[in-house]
Formats: sequence, structure tokens, C-alpha cells
Amino acid sequence: MWKLSVFFFVFVLFVGNVRAQKTDSTNQQQRPNSINLYIDCRGCSESYVRNEINFVQFVRDMADADVHLLVTRQFTGSGGQEYKLRYIGRQRFTGREDTLIYQSYQSDTQDVRRRGLVKKIKAGLLPYLTTTDVIYDLTISYDQPAVESQQQEDDKWNRWIFEVGLNTFIDGEDTRSTINLWGEIAASRVTKNWKTDIEFNKSYNERTFKNDNSTETFITERNRFDALVVKSLTDHWSLGVFTHALTSTRNNYDLRLGGSPALEYNIFPYAEYSEREISFQYSLLTTYNNYEELTAYGEVEEVLIQNRFSANMQFTQPWGEIDGDVRAYSYMRDWSKNRLVFDMGIDFQVARGLELQLSGRYSLINDQLSVPAGDLTEEEQLLDLVEPPTSFYYNASIGIEYTFGSIYSNTVNPRF
Repeated sequence: MWKLSVFFFVFVLFVGNVRAQKTDSTNQQQRPNSINLYIDCRGCSESYVRNEINFVQFVRDMADADVHLLVTRQFTGSGGQEYKLRYIGRQRFTGREDTLIYQSYQSDTQDVRRRGLVKKIKAGLLPYLTTTDVIYDLTISYDQPAVESQQQEDDKWNRWIFEVGLNTFIDGEDTRSTINLWGEIAASRVTKNWKTDIEFNKSYNERTFKNDNSTETFITERNRFDALVVKSLTDHWSLGVFTHALTSTRNNYDLRLGGSPALEYNIFPYAEYSEREISFQYSLLTTYNNYEELTAYGEVEEVLIQNRFSANMQFTQPWGEIDGDVRAYSYMRDWSKNRLVFDMGIDFQVARGLELQLSGRYSLINDQLSVPAGDLTEEEQLLDLVEPPTSFYYNASIGIEYTFGSIYSNTVNPRF
């Protein structure tokens, strides 16, 4: 009897062990090896990201993804860049969404910036990988910073950022040559409550044409100074003051001075600017214009007051990107002297693998008060030396792209 009892006990243990092993094997088969990731990166190198992250499966279309990573970028007040990483769950992760922020300094090289971004992307993927086999093959390490580096140093520049730039372009052949010079000096300071931008730039363009009998040289010059100070009133309202000074041979300005207060309202909080914006801005610009040549309206100098209104829209979402604005200008002394500008750009995923790209601008122009009197010479027209009179301007582009084939896009091959 006791032998039968021992046999029965051993049999139960054996069956239970087999069933447990079978259950574990079934669970292992049901557990996916990794996740499918669709990356939509605005302002970063997707090929570098794919090359550095080898523990996920990259897919070409969001419909095949377990996680849709949307990366948007905006520039910080210190001249650096802030990336917002949205991890949007799909399929078995539907309903889950996480957000991380990565900031780089202006002094960072491109390599330092992209390495830091990849490191942050990896950190955000960890919660989604816990349900996969690949989690057992990952190694997590921590480099503890020195105590001194955790303490914020005093900013001797008081958040001011300065920039100096110089650019030159030269080309030529037997019958012609071009010299182009451009320079800029800028300063900016940005805090949560205040924003200050100051900029001066200068351009010089010289074109020379030669033939057997003569040599002709044509020169255009432009100098511009701009200053802007903005106060943050609330999460939606801002108040600003800006001023500018301009000299331009092409636009017939010997001197143009102007300044204006401006008020802006954003329907969405400014913190969401990188993803969505609908804002309205109004300013009342007063300018003093001194012209190089007598204008078509018989003026050598004048003071003008101009109404300026603009509405801006921008959305960067998983389905694509759309941005546009409407700007309206009119002079107080004569409302018929006005300008209306429409801008629109759309990058939209219509269906799986099908992307539509549209962009365009249309302007109604009735405010060219600085256009000089008289007809333009042939040289001024062909070389764009002087702003020509016109009543409208437009440009447009349309593109469509369809991608099909394998859903995976992990491999990066930089050859050729």
C-alpha cells in the first residue's frame, strides 16, 4: 500500500512539473521578443537613432507600431535646443502615453546633442520593453555625478547670449563675377517672464559683367537693426515692444525708423508651443521713411502709421504637421494701401504609406509706398536691383509619396 502511495505522489509531482514547464514554454512563446517602434522625428537624424538603438524593431508605418515616438524641437533662450519626446501607445499599448524632455546646450556639438537625445529615447522605451524578452538582455548602469557638479554655478552673464557671424560667397567665370558679404551681431536674454532680442545684420552684393568693350558693376546693400522686448503676462497673453532701423538700396530706403507695441494671445498654453499653437497678434507700427529717390507717390520723406494683425496656426501631431498664418497690414491715412498674406503648409499621412505634402503663399499687395518713380531699367529688372511694383505674389507646391513593401526599417547602410 505504501508503495502505491509513493508511486502516486511521484506521479503527481511529475505531471505537475511537466504542466508547469509546458505553461512556462507557452508564456515564453506568447511573450514578444521586442516592440515595433515608429519614429517621427522633427529636427533629428532618424538614421542615427535607428543605428544606435538595436533592441527594437523599427517600422515604416505607424499602423504597424506598438509605440509611436513623436519628437518635436524648439530653441531655448540660451541658444540650445529642447526636444519633446511623446511615446504614444498603439495596439497592445493603446491608451498609454508618456512624455520626456531632453535639452542640449548651445555649445554642444552635433555629436554630443544626438548622443544625448538617443540616451533619453532609450530611457523612455524601457517601460514598454518590460513585457518583452529583450528586457532580460538589457544592462542598466548609473554614473553618479560629482557633488560639485550638482550645484548650480552663478551665471556671470546673467543669461545673456551673444552671437557674431560673418559669411562670404564668391564665384565667377570669364564674363562675370559675384562677391557677397553678410555679417550679423546679435544678443538675447530669455527667462520665464521676459524675452529680449537685439540683432544687427549687414549684406553687400557686388556683381560684375564683362564683355569685349566694357565692364559694368552693380551693387546692392542692406543694413538692418531690430530689437524686441516681450513680457509674459499669463500662460496665454504676452505684451511686447519692438523697434527697427533699415537702409536698403533695393527697397529705396535711405533710412527707415520704426517702433510699435504689440499684444499676443495664444489659445493654447505657451508650454505646448512645440506641438500646437493658435495665436493672434496685433501691433500699431509708426515709421519714419526717408527715401533715396522720389517715390511713385511723390514723397521724399514721410511718417506713416500702420495697423498689423496676424493669426498663426501650427500643429505637430502623430498624423502629420500643418502650419499656416494670415497677415494683414494697412496704413491709417489711407486704408486702400494694404497688404494681405496667406501662408499654408501641410504634411499629412492620408492612409497607410501615403503622404501628402502641400505648401503655398499668396499675397495681395497694395502698399508699395517706397517704389521709386519712373520705369525700371533693363538691368534693374533682370538683376533684381530695385523692388518692382506688383499687385500680387504667389508660390505653390504639391507632392505625394507612397511607400510600400517590408514594414521594417532597422538597417542603416551609409555606403555611397
